[in-house]
Amino acid sequence: MSDRVRRFNHLKKCFQGIVLMDEPLSNHTSFRIGGPADYYVYPRNLKDLVKLVDFCHDEQLPRFTIGAGTNLLVSDEGFRGMVIDLSRGFHEIQHRGLIVEAGAGIRLKDVIRYCTERGMSGLENLAGIPGRLGGCLRINAGAWGCEIHDRLQNVQLLDSTGVLEKRDKIEIVSGYRFTNFAEEEILIKAEFILGEDNPVAIERRKESVLRERKAKQPLSLPSAGSVFKRPQGDFAGRLIQEAGCKGLRIGDAMVSKKHANFIVNCRLASARDVLNLIGEVRKAVFRQFGVELELEIHLLGFENT
Repeated sequence: MSDRVRRFNHLKKCFQGIVLMDEPLSNHTSFRIGGPADYYVYPRNLKDLVKLVDFCHDEQLPRFTIGAGTNLLVSDEGFRGMVIDLSRGFHEIQHRGLIVEAGAGIRLKDVIRYCTERGMSGLENLAGIPGRLGGCLRINAGAWGCEIHDRLQNVQLLDSTGVLEKRDKIEIVSGYRFTNFAEEEILIKAEFILGEDNPVAIERRKESVLRERKAKQPLSLPSAGSVFKRPQGDFAGRLIQEAGCKGLRIGDAMVSKKHANFIVNCRLASARDVLNLIGEVRKAVFRQFGVELELEIHLLGFENT
């Protein structure tokens, strides 16, 4: 019996959640791109999650935590390790006064809806960001002058050894699309402190943000959102457009004609198509403006190519 099958059988026997082997990651990313993960698991609860962390440590198995699979490009060869998907658990949400506690597996839009209905303001500018809470916290997602860490009070996480830890905002370093959470730390839940406002007023602001997003972004084709971070004092989309890259295409990967900082999957784009297109865009922008664009999307599995 191979090690892969032995591990799979052990997980099926000792783990309460769902365990899949050789699961295509294209089924789990907003890009609809990506080869298979050796193991793809849905933990049911915190106890399950601790077991998985211990298992990966004992087996020296690389692991990666996923939520909605946005902001992510997975290689065509996939990931040689375990992908832990929090999307079927960790959905709890509750509040006391203006403090909201939510699990990392809940969709950000559901957090915003919950807060809006109860007259709690501060997150509505993030409406339309497609990720789950854990991923949004990890990259400090933001839009329209608001970042998710602006309202953060604390997070609970599993550290690299599987120990549960509570970390206050003051202990977290964050900035534009950046936090200092370690790659192997798994975010479990977070608390936010919000303001009070009329639910109707909050809803109006939220709908205005959604209209802006729909008008400016290519939401009809698979993508991973903004590909590059905003350069100091400028916008990546403007630089890419001015460098003549709007509509540039390699295979089925194309720089969006609607928003130049999006690469869309026109039909059957490969990860290699996307990566090559990223390289061409970077070269064109650097040639014209001397600016080195920094990736906002996360790359997974490319060390195996």
